[in-house]
Amino acid sequence: MAVRGPLVTAVVVMGGLIGMMTVNSVGGLVVASENTDTPAATDVAATGSATEETTPPQTTEVPPPAETTEIPPEEETPAEQEQPAAFPAEVVYAGEVDKGPMTIAVAIKGDEAAAYICDGAQVESWLQGTAIDGKLDLKSKDGRNRVVAGLRGADLNGTVTVVGKNLPFTAPVAKAPAGVYRGEGADATIGWIVMADGTQVGIATGPGGSEPAPRLDPAKGAVVLDGKRVEADKVAGDTAF
Repeated sequence: MAVRGPLVTAVVVMGGLIGMMTVNSVGGLVVASENTDTPAATDVAATGSATEETTPPQTTEVPPPAETTEIPPEEETPAEQEQPAAFPAEVVYAGEVDKGPMTIAVAIKGDEAAAYICDGAQVESWLQGTAIDGKLDLKSKDGRNRVVAGLRGADLNGTVTVVGKNLPFTAPVAKAPAGVYRGEGADATIGWIVMADGTQVGIATGPGGSEPAPRLDPAKGAVVLDGKRVEADKVAGDTAF
């Protein structure tokens, strides 16, 4: 019995130590530290999140749109700049010159043209030239007189330059027997302009000067001047004189 007593005491002491260690591991006797220098768990977490490096989101640069060159719309051609209508293959125009008293007749055939201007008394001129792309340009042999014209609708519209004056005119189509006629005799040259309404204007030029031409009957095609017969031929665009 004397030997057993110390052994029991040792066992009891060891059992107490083990019990205290068990209580501490569970945490029932742990007292929270009052040291304010140690940051709380929440403070540590906040500090840790603040110090972490934040990687900005990657962005893809969108290139600016390519420069484009604007093509301006085509300009409409003004009506006055449009290509004029072409002349008929063969035609005669006849009309009064504004601010007259002059009359003009123009004969066109193909791209050639001939014209006669006269006042029925003293002033007359024969002209030749071209009729291309609806435009007319004629001159007298000495170059002093000129006709420049073009089509405006069905009529010939332009300017006569004669005796130093520029005179506008408009001449409609002169349907046969209207037109321009020329007669050449031994002593005289005669020119006639026959209008659509049958009226006539012309000059006979001979050694003695100029005088109004005798009336012409286009159906007969001749006149008598100073007792001599003078044949009258209708002038076309390609007539030479």
